[in-house]
Amino acid sequence: MQTKKILLKLRHQINEIDELILQLLSKRRKVAIKIGKKKIINNLPIKDKIREKELLKELYQIGKMYQLPKEYIKQIFYIIVTDSVIIQNIVKKKSIQHQNIPKKIFCCLGPCGSYSYIISMKFLKKYQKNYILHQYHNFRDMFSSLEKKKSEYAIVPIENSSSGFIHEVYNLLCQKKFNIVGECYLPIQHCLLVKKNTQIENIKNVYSHHQALQQCSKFIKKFNKWNLRYTKSTAEAMQMISNHHTNDTAAIGDQCNAKIYQLNIIFKKISNCTNNTTRFLILSTKKTTLLNLSCNKTTLLLKTQEILLFQIIMILYIQKISVVQLQSELYNKKNFKEKIYLEINENIEQKNVQKILTLLQKKNISVKILGCYPVYNIS
Repeated sequence: MQTKKILLKLRHQINEIDELILQLLSKRRKVAIKIGKKKIINNLPIKDKIREKELLKELYQIGKMYQLPKEYIKQIFYIIVTDSVIIQNIVKKKSIQHQNIPKKIFCCLGPCGSYSYIISMKFLKKYQKNYILHQYHNFRDMFSSLEKKKSEYAIVPIENSSSGFIHEVYNLLCQKKFNIVGECYLPIQHCLLVKKNTQIENIKNVYSHHQALQQCSKFIKKFNKWNLRYTKSTAEAMQMISNHHTNDTAAIGDQCNAKIYQLNIIFKKISNCTNNTTRFLILSTKKTTLLNLSCNKTTLLLKTQEILLFQIIMILYIQKISVVQLQSELYNKKNFKEKIYLEINENIEQKNVQKILTLLQKKNISVKILGCYPVYNIS
């Protein structure tokens, strides 16, 4: 019995030592991967025979101190070094594959710091590894970039919870042959920014994008002497203020960009809505989505030869379609021709959606599918 107890105790010690060996081997592997990455960056060979010989020499000397024979050390470290070479080659292979992946070209509105730029970078960092981002000053140039295939995807704002639909984007979307391949949301936190030493009572001119000014209209009304100046983006407004030589101007924009443009924040959370959010669409000339995510949203553009809005609403209600957005307008007032922008929380392949498409066509309603796409979470 005594012998068994001693053996159990010794085996427990062996088990603890084995666990430590495995922990150290794991640490060694992680360092080997880091070395492999450095070799790839500096275009160095993975296998280094001179280094391996020097390593064994050092290990033989250390082994003497611990009464370990050369052959024992050689066999163990042959396996360890071979493993390092294998995992470094795997890292190299992945790196080559990554380099060979063509970069997807995206475009957005405004310079660095605009809300479109902020959401574009959030989306790309989360969902795309290889990308190029082009920045444009207006929506028409962005859509032209897609048409001329200078860009593959455009990230555009379509609606704000405070100021509503962005009609310029809506009209361009109805006119052009693009597909909606995704959607994402950005919380908007407007604030009033000024140059250092600017006092609120000295402000005469306030610069920003017209949407931002509209979204902060209640706050602006408190200062009836302010002159509102429109810019192409909130980032452009902040850029202008930072270059101004006077202390009588301010900009409305995102608080995260105060550091970029060296501005001070004198008022935070000045939006009309406390939960101010802008919805963005990802557009492409391609129909396929960027990632293999479930497509739970569909957007349709309907055109009628007469006013049929009530009948369309009844069809959607009977088929239990979850409607997100429905915008109606007359595009030919003389003949009462109607254009309807419809967003539903359904996949285009669902039976009830296919049924409404058939019913709409029977009523001589033109149906254009703008996209069936996923909603991306960028938080």
